[in-house]
Amino acid sequence: MRSVVPTTDYATYWRAWERVALAGYRQFNVDTWASGRRYLSLTAVALTRAEVGQLRALTDRFAPLLDRAVEGILADPDWWPALAWPWPAIELARQEPPHPDGLASLYGRFDYLLDANGSWQVVEYNADTPSGGREASGLEPTIARLFPSLSRIETRLAQRLTCALLDRIRQHDGPVRLVGVVSTHRWLEDLSQAVWLTTLLQRAGQPTIFGDIHDVEIHGGRIHLRGQPIDALYRFYPIERLYGHAVFASVWEAALDGRLLLLNGLRGFLAQSKACLAWLWANRARLPAEDALIVEQHLPRTVLARSPEAAHLLPDAVIKHVNGREGDSVVFGAVLDSAGWQARVLEDGFVVQRAVVSPRLGDVEVDDRTRQVHRVGDRYACVGGFAIGGRFAGCYTRLDARITSARATYAATLCEAS
Repeated sequence: MRSVVPTTDYATYWRAWERVALAGYRQFNVDTWASGRRYLSLTAVALTRAEVGQLRALTDRFAPLLDRAVEGILADPDWWPALAWPWPAIELARQEPPHPDGLASLYGRFDYLLDANGSWQVVEYNADTPSGGREASGLEPTIARLFPSLSRIETRLAQRLTCALLDRIRQHDGPVRLVGVVSTHRWLEDLSQAVWLTTLLQRAGQPTIFGDIHDVEIHGGRIHLRGQPIDALYRFYPIERLYGHAVFASVWEAALDGRLLLLNGLRGFLAQSKACLAWLWANRARLPAEDALIVEQHLPRTVLARSPEAAHLLPDAVIKHVNGREGDSVVFGAVLDSAGWQARVLEDGFVVQRAVVSPRLGDVEVDDRTRQVHRVGDRYACVGGFAIGGRFAGCYTRLDARITSARATYAATLCEAS
């Protein structure tokens, strides 16, 4: 794995950046600027063919393992405190109908770090409101043309996501006349994702509308979005926030009664909990031998903070909240004082995960005031592997410090020609 910068000449970089950003509008990438900085970087992360092959194989293997972890946790009350969920939410997840073939989520993204031995390590899974699809399908093709010696990892992500959702809709017991996609109009990223997905389904002939979470209401036993009754729902709105809305209970009651098809429900949210990674590590001996080996070789040791082995792992580990997003609550054990560690042990919902030493890569910072493009080092690539219907469906890479945060930059993921 290496990073490649097309140019450090400001004028050339600016023209290429504008061309990529303009092309991205077709897939609703309207947030290439974020908080006054360029979220879109023209840096490319080039993977070897062997690295791409391993990433593809691991995504295919870990997807069903996460499904098994979801079922295992829901069946074992001893694991419920580890979720840091209200008990009613756990019970609703237990009653929520799973997708066909036992899939906990139709669309998700594994986040990988490449270790010093060239082996991918799964550090997280995102399936509640997975991001990156717009970038992979809307920005990457134009960036790839800046690097003629590299090739795209072609997966037709948008088409495969559309087909997976349409297949699930066709398998629903009742008719799905209208699909609703919700986000919040206050968050540009989630709003853009909602419009993107709505457009994909509309182009495929499935009537779909999008709206704000506050546009969801219940009338006559039917869930309505913007005044229209919907038969299926996909959220780009975090479920832990939706739980606080008055409409939450009505939505899940309709789902349990078969009046509403949840395309991403509580089971998908559970699948992305770091508790599932801890469950896989704790129960690896109960898995088939090949799956146990995959877990031991490609999942950094992950244990609950209250586990007896957690304190011994702490100096070489990171501590995460099971429901944290965008690097929230992540801290390295080596810099955590005793009071901070005790606070996390006392509070349910933290895991300790062995830290992965990943190679440092370069990126660029653009100073539009001085009209300069500076090379910067000490960046780390968090490479996402999309899983659609349980199978690998492309990549989404962000460059940041050792903890990937909301200030990361997007970099296209390409493949070495040979």
